[in-house]
Amino acid sequence: MKVFIVIFLSVFLVTACAAKPGPNLASKASLVHKGLTTKNEVLGLLGPPVQAFLMPDGKEEWYYYYRVMNFWENFPVVRGYKGEDYTEVLKLIFHGEVLQDVFYYTVENPLKKSK
Repeated sequence: MKVFIVIFLSVFLVTACAAKPGPNLASKASLVHKGLTTKNEVLGLLGPPVQAFLMPDGKEEWYYYYRVMNFWENFPVVRGYKGEDYTEVLKLIFHGEVLQDVFYYTVENPLKKSK
């Protein structure tokens, strides 16, 4: 019986600490289409952008970000484990009300906690 309880508690603790999935900007980028999707449709699909810029040529750039963190970075003993640690970026460029271009890329996070 003790073995069963130990196994149950171990499984419970591991699953309770598991990382939760994020918004996955790559899949959300597939929902918008150049030349077809409007600003209102993007707002409905993705919500408001994290950053928005009005460029001198009249185009608007909208940015969405999501950080994929190293699961182990909050645990002092295993912090040095090389897990995922990057930021997803979705950049949308509008000309008027219609989406002109879409860029998705990832950036390695420069500010990692020291070991």
